[in-house]
Amino acid sequence: MRGTPSNVARWVAAALLAGGTGVALASPTLYGSLSNFDVYNDTGSETHGFEIELHGVSAADVSYAFGGDYNRYGSPRIDSFADGIYVRYLSAYDAINSAFLAATPVPTSFSPTDGHSCWSGGGAGYAGSGCEHFGLGLTRNATSTAYRWLRGDTATGQISPVGSDVLIAAPVWQVIAPPPPDPGQPVAAPVVQAVIEPLPSENQEQFGEAQWVKVYTTEIEREVELNELLSDNDVVPREQSETEIEWVLFQALPADRHNGEGDELLLEKPLADNADGKKSIIRRYEFYEYLGAYNPEDHEAQPFDESDPVGAGEVGRYMGAQMAAANIVAAPVPEPAAWLSMLGGLGVLGLLRRRRCT
Repeated sequence: MRGTPSNVARWVAAALLAGGTGVALASPTLYGSLSNFDVYNDTGSETHGFEIELHGVSAADVSYAFGGDYNRYGSPRIDSFADGIYVRYLSAYDAINSAFLAATPVPTSFSPTDGHSCWSGGGAGYAGSGCEHFGLGLTRNATSTAYRWLRGDTATGQISPVGSDVLIAAPVWQVIAPPPPDPGQPVAAPVVQAVIEPLPSENQEQFGEAQWVKVYTTEIEREVELNELLSDNDVVPREQSETEIEWVLFQALPADRHNGEGDELLLEKPLADNADGKKSIIRRYEFYEYLGAYNPEDHEAQPFDESDPVGAGEVGRYMGAQMAAANIVAAPVPEPAAWLSMLGGLGVLGLLRRRRCT
């Protein structure tokens, strides 16, 4: 079984030992994860801000945030609570005229944007698109993340959450060390792992709401900056020529089904000994509504044709896209010599494991 967020500490605690040499091999580590996303206002009326709730991190763990002149709300405010932080993009309020000075309108359509409509550099269409682009960089993984729209009360100037949480999952990145090899065998390569988990169902005895997800992957030879994670930037994979995982069904398991575990979307990239100097791995996740049938008893999705959901009419509106990246740094590797080529490097082999237990 491969390492998952629940057993990462156990694998990382095991030293990487060169086969038969007893020399520890230093594993590459993450030194920054980035998350930028496009999201439509699906609340039914205009909104006046957006909130990112992160657990397991502090304000000191935020390396930078998307904002400034790039969106209508400017740079976000960071508010701390006992277990984490809120990153809040907020409209200014005119108390004299009892009016908010910025608002995200209701979109006229929900179509993939490729980044052209959700930020100020995307052209004149941004003002009325009903779509925004938000994001932040972290120096450590959050234990959980939630997104939600905010709406203001013009009488008081107070802004509060509206509607349900936005269904755009955020990946958790890890570098997973392999278990110690058998005597006389070479050590396996570490793996860069990205895991996204569906939101749990409100009714823990049933499956959660289903979504379709498409994933694109690429690697580059330098570190990525947050502002580059606009979906029309050249570093973000979005073409058919990139590695694409087509129409993955994404749905939370009931709590009593394998303890509610095994429903995550797991993508792995081994660090090969022929690595070619790549320092960042970038993924674009596209999220779409699921329009297929559900089992009336437990709410499990029952797609007619999982291999061609578009042809089956089971893919609904585009909900948004998550552009995520992990910057990697490799520690010195003493031996064997073949591992020296791994310095700062990422392999190019990709693997998808959709671990959906039934």
